[in-house]
Amino acid sequence: MKKSDYAALRMRWMSAFGLALVLSGCGDKGQAEQTQKPAESKPAAQATKPAATPAATPVTNSPAVATMGTLSVSQGDLEQLLRSLSPAQRQQLTANRAALEQVVRSSLAEKALLGQARAQNWADKPEVKRAIQAAQEQIVFRSYLDSVSQPPDTYPSEAELQQAYEQNKARFVQPASYRVSQIFLAAPFNDAEAVAAARKKAAELVKRARAPQADFAQLAQENSQDKESAARGGDTGFIPLQQVVPELRSTVQRLKKGEVSEVVQLPSGLHIVKLVDLRDSRQVPLTEVQVQLRDTMRAQRQQDAARAYLEGLLNAGTVSIDGKALQGAVDGAK
Repeated sequence: MKKSDYAALRMRWMSAFGLALVLSGCGDKGQAEQTQKPAESKPAAQATKPAATPAATPVTNSPAVATMGTLSVSQGDLEQLLRSLSPAQRQQLTANRAALEQVVRSSLAEKALLGQARAQNWADKPEVKRAIQAAQEQIVFRSYLDSVSQPPDTYPSEAELQQAYEQNKARFVQPASYRVSQIFLAAPFNDAEAVAAARKKAAELVKRARAPQADFAQLAQENSQDKESAARGGDTGFIPLQQVVPELRSTVQRLKKGEVSEVVQLPSGLHIVKLVDLRDSRQVPLTEVQVQLRDTMRAQRQQDAARAYLEGLLNAGTVSIDGKALQGAVDGAK
């Protein structure tokens, strides 16, 4: 696939993502919502009925993932969408079935809308023609600039990669992380009666949690009012200290492995925490970050090359700017 085709495809599917936001919340209302007609606008000299929507041509002759009347989103359409995303975006979308289905529904709505627009020759409107031309020029510009600024496949070399790693070694330090379990008792700060009752219960829980052979996970499951962590026996997983609630950081930092804290009061309630495990900070080796570092270096090299290429074009000739015409354009845009 040519880069210009790729860019156009990406723009099309990104607009489907935008439409997904407009349609969010509609996905759970069933088929009736999908077939509901949009409110009809009646511009002068236009038919009051929505124009018929011609069938869309699938990207490949592949099974339909979704259909709506004569419209369809094929398996090939969806595969092209997924390939056009970054690995992180692709993983996020494929892991969320509801979001993926919403994007498919949004694409059907987009195809229906485009069909109506084509039936009314909407692309022939002067302002739309100008926008299409501007978009086409921007795609060609970006595609060509990418081609002339692409770093060679051999960049960066192993030596350059090692040098960049050494120069930025501080960036590749993984901070110490703490695996903390908690018991939370809700007690709003301004409710003295609730705080007193919660403190009494919390003191008893601390005593039980510190007893020999105590099962903190069971105590959390039975007593913690933070449902999400309670379901895991209070476990919040490994987190860097900077991601711990500020009011709890000093408490967590002082704990020894296996130790249970005193009751800590926050505006929302009372916390009892146990340090389950601790991972010391470590220098992440190059082998673990070389893919990320290589991508970063290539992107930076391409950005620098693109800037230099554009500056070279300007330096190749004499640029003359008409101040009066420039101000006229500014005034005309107001």
